[in-house]
Amino acid sequence: MKHLGTQTLATDRLTLRRFTIEDVEPMYYNWASDETVTKYLSWQAHASMEVTEEVVKSWIDQYDNKEVYQWAIELNDLEQPIGSIGAVNVDDNIEAVEIGYCIGKEFWNQGYTTEALEEVIRFFTAEVCAARVWARHDVANPGSGKVMEKAGMKYEGTCLKAGRNNTGIVDISIYAKVISAAVLEEEPVQEEEGKSTVTKVQGEDGIWRNVITDETIEYVGILAKLELNDEEKEQAKKDMGEMLDYIDQLNELDTTGVEPMSHVFPVQNVFREDVVTNGDGSKATLANAPSMKDGGFKVPKTIGD
Repeated sequence: MKHLGTQTLATDRLTLRRFTIEDVEPMYYNWASDETVTKYLSWQAHASMEVTEEVVKSWIDQYDNKEVYQWAIELNDLEQPIGSIGAVNVDDNIEAVEIGYCIGKEFWNQGYTTEALEEVIRFFTAEVCAARVWARHDVANPGSGKVMEKAGMKYEGTCLKAGRNNTGIVDISIYAKVISAAVLEEEPVQEEEGKSTVTKVQGEDGIWRNVITDETIEYVGILAKLELNDEEKEQAKKDMGEMLDYIDQLNELDTTGVEPMSHVFPVQNVFREDVVTNGDGSKATLANAPSMKDGGFKVPKTIGD
């Protein structure tokens, strides 16, 4: 996998971003202190805001690690976090990531968790190149399973007495989004050695898509004389890949019998052609000149003798 760390992600209603120390209070009141929210989780509701502060500080301290993924789920209309989502287990040996999430009770049943989970799955499969993204839930909490299903995960089975949470030892159901080997197959295309590389990756739908490499972004940055941070580089890679995908689609169009054009719309010259005549009374005009020479005006010197 290609670990990128906790990058800022965006959906229609949410911003998934790194936690900051300013998030301690809204985290505590919006979800971390609510025992109803933490009932089926492996950690207990926070007894005080100091506990929440310790947790947030520990996450902030780990953000330099590219293998740490811990997002605050910020509701754009509220401009404060309403929950969290992150990778609770990363296994490079099998290219798998396990996701855990939590959201405040006030924000249940509004599609926010599904929206966040969908974006995180997209990030891990498309950008981190994980082959498997999965999650688990207590069978006594079927609502969480519905979130996973709506986000595109498939039910894989139930493991008996395989987990422990605040209710004790429980049965857990497993859901996963698995990318087949064919999907991860790459078709490298070297554009110019030592400068840039574009890789094509085939998706589940069978469509090949362009993936921009770090070397390409570095080269583009040098040409454009830009200094991009990690988040800007990832956004630029995504935008460039989408542009190349669109160009590929245009190249697939059948243009047989279509006349090449230099403009989108036909161009017509609305000016008349110049008409050459034998004169327009130049003799009468020259008669008014103070001096003439070779059938034209004679211009007096303005500098010198």
